[in-house]
Amino acid sequence: MKLMIVVVVTMLISCVETVSYAARLSGARTGKIGASTSLFNILVLFARFAVMSQSILLASMLEAVTRFKDKIPLMNYEELINDLLLNFRIVLFGMSMGIVLGMFLLPTVARVLAIGTRKLDKHGSVPKIFRSEGILRLFWKMPSQFWIPSFRNNWQIIKETRIGVNFFWMNAIIFSFYSIAILSSLYAGVLVPDHRTVANQMATVINGVGTILLVIFVDPICSKLLDDVVSDARPYRDLKVTVFHLGAGRLVGTVIAQVLLFPFAYLISLIAPHI
Repeated sequence: MKLMIVVVVTMLISCVETVSYAARLSGARTGKIGASTSLFNILVLFARFAVMSQSILLASMLEAVTRFKDKIPLMNYEELINDLLLNFRIVLFGMSMGIVLGMFLLPTVARVLAIGTRKLDKHGSVPKIFRSEGILRLFWKMPSQFWIPSFRNNWQIIKETRIGVNFFWMNAIIFSFYSIAILSSLYAGVLVPDHRTVANQMATVINGVGTILLVIFVDPICSKLLDDVVSDARPYRDLKVTVFHLGAGRLVGTVIAQVLLFPFAYLISLIAPHI
């Protein structure tokens, strides 16, 4: 039951983080980059808060294993460790499914955020939007903005638009490290239970490095492209393709993370006793 809750929470986090890219599309449509950035930050903030809840649930799964270390035979304890690794792989699969769902919802969220961007520009703050427009009325209108993406047309646009392959793989590799930060650190804590506190704190370091790499290598490219689209220096479809590459890169990153999960955990387990 706990695993199912963790998988669902992980899917929601991945979905929200993926659809947050729609804020760039809404900014390009409306030309209101500041307002769209504010909405982007709101989505990311909710995702970050959900990550905290996910970390607590994952840590409880870790404690459920480590408390049996000295109470059961070593062979049985190793079986529990292997089961935990399988559970973590299922969590990563849930992350992949959340990204797929987010990519499917991107056009719909982009339309909703475009409306939200105009209203934010008009009213000046989110509370004023709710007060002036009415929360129930806003939620009642949302289903009318639902849009099923045309995969054939989008694939044709992707083939016709030349966006660097290096950008795609760079995003995928960076996100693979980012996505296993918590999981690999927690699993390392099971491998070296006497140093699990140090091992768990390594997640902060890995997350920090991943965030720095994203900010340095990925975000400036996206921001520059958004400015070019708003100033009509580049077509809107280039931004759409870039957003697709960001989502697809995240998806491929979770596949790479499946491969890196145990090696990273083992590496952390070797480093933790010496810190």
